Amino acid sequence: MSRRRRVLLTTVGGILFIAAFSLLFTLLSTAAVEQGQIVQQLREVRAALERENAAMEEIIARESAIPRLVERARALGFLPGEGASALPLSLPAPRPTPGMRP
Repeated sequence: MSRRRRVLLTTVGGILFIAAFSLLFTLLSTAAVEQGQIVQQLREVRAALERENAAMEEIIARESAIPRLVERARALGFLPGEGASALPLSLPAPRPTPGMRP
């Protein structure tokens, strides 16, 4: 193989290596940018969902307040109970029936 041919092959090989490396670098950079954009979009969606969740929690807290529940019950036609200030916290124990296993 002549010196000129060797130099030519070395030059072409170097150019091909640089071109392949540049192409690989470009592909990896593009993939990194795309992933960055996806992450940014997901952050924006998460922030929007967190704002929406906070708004819903505020609505739930406002609507479940005792004065609001009383107001809604009256609007539905319920009347305040008289004489019963509390509900029992336990139920009476069931009586065993014949043939019932404990």
